[in-house]
Amino acid sequence: MAEHWSDYTDFVLTSIDKKISTKYKISLKKLLSGPSKFSSQPNIQATIKNLAEEVNSFIDTAIASMPDAKKALADSVLKADAVTRQLSQNISMQAKQHKVPVVTPVSIIRDETKEEIISVNDSTPDVLALVEKLAASSMLVADFSYAYQNASIGSWLFSGHKNYILEVFVPDNDVAMLEASRIEITDLLAAAGVMIAGV
Repeated sequence: MAEHWSDYTDFVLTSIDKKISTKYKISLKKLLSGPSKFSSQPNIQATIKNLAEEVNSFIDTAIASMPDAKKALADSVLKADAVTRQLSQNISMQAKQHKVPVVTPVSIIRDETKEEIISVNDSTPDVLALVEKLAASSMLVADFSYAYQNASIGSWLFSGHKNYILEVFVPDNDVAMLEASRIEITDLLAAAGVMIAGV
């Protein structure tokens, strides 16, 4: 793994650097690795803004060239949203029956190495029976579901003597990975701009 970002983002950064190497006199990777080294460069804030536009343009172009992956992701997310809605209703009902609070925490500090992670892609009677067992043995249910585009992807922590994570599975997809890299890189660029402004 790269020092400051994920391996996939490292690949994306290398590709962007190749594309923009003749246009800019700085490497995007080097800027993100050590922003303070560029504080004396003229117009660095404008360069950072331009680099953010280059990142968006590169990723938009890459995604446009992958219509099959885009459709597969849309189908997967649509299915995950439907499963999430069904499980969410069932989890709320089971938690209420067993007098277990359901919370949406900002964060929970926990030992993730001691958790069982269960990924599901449907809400069969067996999965609903599992939800009932998990709710019955929990002190609380923490809802870590997240939004992707207009969909909700379910993730719940059932905390008790042993912690269990029940999550709705979405298959790996290049479009989703590119979108995650976009967020990672633009956040790093924004942080670099703030750091340089404070130098």
